Amino acid sequence: MKNLIFLFITVFTVQLANAQTTYNHIAPALFRNCTSCHHVGGGAPFSMTSYNSTAPWASAMKTALQSNEMPPWAPDTNYMHFVDERAITKADKDTILAWINDGFPEGNPSLAPTPPVYPQHLLNGTPDAIISMTPFSSNANTSDAYNTFVIPTNVALGRVIRAIEIVPGNPELIHHSIIKADSAGKVLPNTTGNAFNILGDIAIGTWAPGSLPIVFPNSPQLKMGIELPPNADIIMQIHTPKGTFGQSIECDIRLYFYPLSATGIRPVYDFVPLQYWGNDFWIGDGQVKSFSTEANMISSDISIFSAFPHSHQICTEILNYAYAPAPASPDTIKLVKIDNWDFEHQQYYNYKNLVQIPSNYKFHSDHTFDNTSSNHHRPLPPQLISVGTASNDEMLFDGFQFITYQAGDELINVDSILTNDPLLNLVSINEIKQGKEANSYVYPNPVTAKSFIYFTAPHQNWKTYHLKVFTIKGKVVNMNAKMKNGYFEINKGNLSPNLYFYQIFDGNKKVSTGKIVIQ
Repeated sequence: MKNLIFLFITVFTVQLANAQTTYNHIAPALFRNCTSCHHVGGGAPFSMTSYNSTAPWASAMKTALQSNEMPPWAPDTNYMHFVDERAITKADKDTILAWINDGFPEGNPSLAPTPPVYPQHLLNGTPDAIISMTPFSSNANTSDAYNTFVIPTNVALGRVIRAIEIVPGNPELIHHSIIKADSAGKVLPNTTGNAFNILGDIAIGTWAPGSLPIVFPNSPQLKMGIELPPNADIIMQIHTPKGTFGQSIECDIRLYFYPLSATGIRPVYDFVPLQYWGNDFWIGDGQVKSFSTEANMISSDISIFSAFPHSHQICTEILNYAYAPAPASPDTIKLVKIDNWDFEHQQYYNYKNLVQIPSNYKFHSDHTFDNTSSNHHRPLPPQLISVGTASNDEMLFDGFQFITYQAGDELINVDSILTNDPLLNLVSINEIKQGKEANSYVYPNPVTAKSFIYFTAPHQNWKTYHLKVFTIKGKVVNMNAKMKNGYFEINKGNLSPNLYFYQIFDGNKKVSTGKIVIQ
């Protein structure tokens, strides 16, 4: 009888150990949802690319997951869909929470999957121009500072911007930056700390915490870009938070142009129709208030490409839509709805299809602000918060990027165009997001000479793995590939520039798929 009891306890203990969720089980979920920011140099406060860097933060991760603050995807996907949504699946969320509730065990370190490798910049290739501001010593002492910097492009010919990557030296020193352009000498620098006016006639873009590069569609169906005049100046209005006095502010703008021979490029415009600066815009300690505004600032039909809603710390909800005013038939066009606003994670939200707004329609915005103890973003000690430009003020400032409407715009699949854009290093990361087989990525991608294919290996008998590469028409091609311990080393060889697909096999079993862009 004692032997039977001992056997039962042994079997139960082994089964319990086998059922325990380890870091090895959750690592793919972290790679899919978290490590694009949570890696060394990624902007997040800690890395999740290894057990040792992740485990100390298990409690904070649990709180963020349960409160739906992470992953940081603000728009409500039941209201409107956007390109590259980061909503976590229930299965991934449950897996990570199970690991934390199990005491976040490591598992066998030798079986840990290979983490993604993240490049320094998010756009591939060499930019056509890198605009670097001269390092500036912050003048934000006891109050926030607004400074305007003017940097010549030194590009003699007029060009059209195809993509923009804004790279602050230290993101914590820049509350946000509004980037514009204009003809040489038209705008003068202003480093008094009081440069509140946003100068320049050509809107380029906005950088705020969490912002990603701006990439415009470039395909036979749709080419979009921002036109720059010859010898243009880049104008950066940078908002620096108080308490940063003396620290060095630096920022690069990496510009990618269309070829001079490119035709059919549709000009992109950036505007902020929804702003509210009313005298009643204040939220007292312990109050929850909502404010609304409307605008009709277009003279012809437009096609909206992206939305950039903006508030500060205590905002909790944002709603944007357009509608046909009476006496027209009722019609509402959804734009963006955010139920859990977080100032630390902002970006341009690109629509999956262009959104047509007729010229007679009005834009509408609602923002809700919570200055109660239930909002952990409110300042301490508690205080009255009013409208203004400082970090501790509040703001309703919602903008959009658009082009002039042409018949059929709303039918163009922007999502497909951007997902397959060879400029995006994020393509390799997105491979992780696409399903059970999506557990590999290529770096660098596009491939200009030698690159690597990293993948999550079911086992470490590396001799059993092999690679197949296909054209977009399904024809098998020969690629110079060498199997290393945990990855393939590939070389473009004689393959012509194009999009290719690869499959990784373990014997006869397919274990992963992905894309290779050859330049």
